[in-house]
Amino acid sequence: MSLHVKAQDVPERKRVHDGARGQGSMVVRKVYGNSCDLMVARRAPGYKTKPHLHESDQINHILEGEIWYFVEDEGFLCKKGDFVRIPGNAIQWEWNCSNAEAIVIETHSPPMIGGQSIEGAVALFKDGVAQEVQGPGENKFVSYDTERVERKYNLTA
Repeated sequence: MSLHVKAQDVPERKRVHDGARGQGSMVVRKVYGNSCDLMVARRAPGYKTKPHLHESDQINHILEGEIWYFVEDEGFLCKKGDFVRIPGNAIQWEWNCSNAEAIVIETHSPPMIGGQSIEGAVALFKDGVAQEVQGPGENKFVSYDTERVERKYNLTA
């Protein structure tokens, strides 16, 4: 382990949603420490998650493309250069309605490395230093009337 890792040593992990977690695919690279993580995610056109929440506070920065983020009853069309915060334990979902890939940097505190989220994630710790990871955060999928919210933004019929 180290406090530094070269880009080529952080594996890309492709995740495909096909039902319970949403639809579409994304490619993710993630690193983490004790109290936060940083993830670079490329979300394909049509990528849409099901409503979920996690204890982690989340801040996203859109590097390329555009993507909708929904936080309970509010929707935000985020475009290149924009930032959005999703408070911990808030119901959320996201949707790339565009015809282009959206590239997003996400941070989570505590780190989102619970469950499948740890797969491919690289720990950034000094050699010989024990990990004392807070959390870790993990997605919990919930029922929510997403269509009602999406209609407010003319995204569903």
